[in-house]
Amino acid sequence: MKVMGIDIEKGSPNSNEQPKYSIVIMDETGNIILKAEEVSRSRIVRLAWEYEVSAIGTDNVYELGSTDKEIISLLSLLPENVEVIQVNVKNGAFMDLKEVAKEYGIDVQGKPTSSRTAYIVASLVLKGAGTKIKFVENRTKIIISKGRRSGPGGMSSNRYKRHLRGLVLRVFKRVKEELDRHNFDYDVVVRRTKAGLESAMFIVYAPRESLYGIVRKMSGHDVNLEIRPIYRDRIEFIDSKKASQRPIIVGLDPGLEFGISVLDMYGNPLLLSTKRGIDRESLIELILEIGSPVIIATDVNPVPDTVRKLGAILRSRIHVPEKSLSVEEKQTILEDISKKYGMHISDPHVRDSLAAAVMAFRDVERKLRHAEGLINRFGIDMDKNNVFRCIIDDNTIAECIEKEIDKKITESKKPEISVQDLKETNQNIQDSNKLNEEIMFLKHELLKMRRILSKVLGEKYELERKIEEIKLFYRKETERDRRVEELKNIIDQKNKEISRLREILSNYDKRASSLEKVIEALISGKVITVRGSFKGMEVRDGKLYYGEWAINNQLALYISNEIAVVDESLIKDLQLLRKELEISKKVDESSLKKLIDEYRSSRTRSLK
Repeated sequence: MKVMGIDIEKGSPNSNEQPKYSIVIMDETGNIILKAEEVSRSRIVRLAWEYEVSAIGTDNVYELGSTDKEIISLLSLLPENVEVIQVNVKNGAFMDLKEVAKEYGIDVQGKPTSSRTAYIVASLVLKGAGTKIKFVENRTKIIISKGRRSGPGGMSSNRYKRHLRGLVLRVFKRVKEELDRHNFDYDVVVRRTKAGLESAMFIVYAPRESLYGIVRKMSGHDVNLEIRPIYRDRIEFIDSKKASQRPIIVGLDPGLEFGISVLDMYGNPLLLSTKRGIDRESLIELILEIGSPVIIATDVNPVPDTVRKLGAILRSRIHVPEKSLSVEEKQTILEDISKKYGMHISDPHVRDSLAAAVMAFRDVERKLRHAEGLINRFGIDMDKNNVFRCIIDDNTIAECIEKEIDKKITESKKPEISVQDLKETNQNIQDSNKLNEEIMFLKHELLKMRRILSKVLGEKYELERKIEEIKLFYRKETERDRRVEELKNIIDQKNKEISRLREILSNYDKRASSLEKVIEALISGKVITVRGSFKGMEVRDGKLYYGEWAINNQLALYISNEIAVVDESLIKDLQLLRKELEISKKVDESSLKKLIDEYRSSRTRSLK
């Protein structure tokens, strides 16, 4: 845990000159980590992030800015879990810094310097002094909207608009499922048209960091999903606010434009307003500033979810009409109220909420006035508001008045205090002090655990993001390897095809060369063309025959199915061979062999 103490050194937020500050950063044991002077506001923010400061202390928050808005703008730049504490505010009262320091055992002599004041402030923060300043709520807005506007067009434009609304609905359902699955408390407001869902807004009653890894930002051409914490527009000390106890009737018209109407127990309007995008906690604060709600009213049946939740939180009775009020009925009520109080109301959300509140008031008005008449007649000093609350809780008028009389009787009895009672009281005070110390220690431990959890959640989110990046990188690598393998296979196939074509081309070259020789022989007249039968030689089905002899096609210069080109000497040789064969039949086998051998030898010599 590290804390930062701040005190203004020179300049002022109200002047043109930029203010400069003295700061001291301490660890949880009180050791000084950093001490600096003439520090700008931007440097304060940077150092808070750099040193992971858990709390920032000051003796006057308005030294950081001239207006609430300016201060909040600065504080909103700090890490989300940083607490801002004004050390000299206690139970809503401002105290002198020296008195606070003395109370916590810190000696202050004379007027301390700016640097010394920053040290004192940091020390007081470590000791648990002061009051936290509330400028960011534990609430988060999730806003889902279309990514880009769809302009004018024909059928294609309409299809595109339907596509966008479908995407918005899909994201809306996914976010709702995740919030329900993790048991988040939330309110949701949607904007629908006849064509579908245009946009939606979730108000989640949890800090921003609790949504890490569950709901993620989206920023695309088609759908946007924005996540942001809800900031206040004013500075507020957490323990300085007190709620009014006067009973009131609240009429609500929930939606993106939230209509709110508040009546007292006499039907007088106390608040008629419309709030855009207000969350449940802010609405409760607004109501409690005016009074204690005894009835929450709606103008529709069944009860809207938001109204039911508010009734449960505020422990108020919910007034629901038997059937939803029509526009004509609401307009009639509005005219009556406008005439009675001289008001002009044109806002439909105020109209609906006011009609709901008036209907609820009329439902209990007779009993309230009857009870008030009885109280006035009895002449007993009792709290009418308590009686009114009791009656609205469905008790009889007699029971409620008797309860207030019992309180008066009980208050009149003064208890006697004995010495034993005083001892027990002192012991209780001591026990209470010990308990408060334990509570303070546990609060610090809880704060530490929350910071650790927030840090772990942040790291988890960062690791998940890196994992997604690594997956994407390896997916690209795998895709590239697969593509390279595909290209290799294609190259192999092409190489095989090239080899086959080269072989065919080589055969064609050989054939062309052979045909060139045949053409030259035909021109020179040294060859004979055989078509049909010529001198005992003929071509049958691409085969060369001499009589009944099958001749090897390689002995021909060219041969097709019907034509052959042969050397004229081949026919002479075949004729000679036939004659020799006929002669051989008249000689013995040995003579025949000798004759054949001689022919072969002569033929070989002639070919050479």
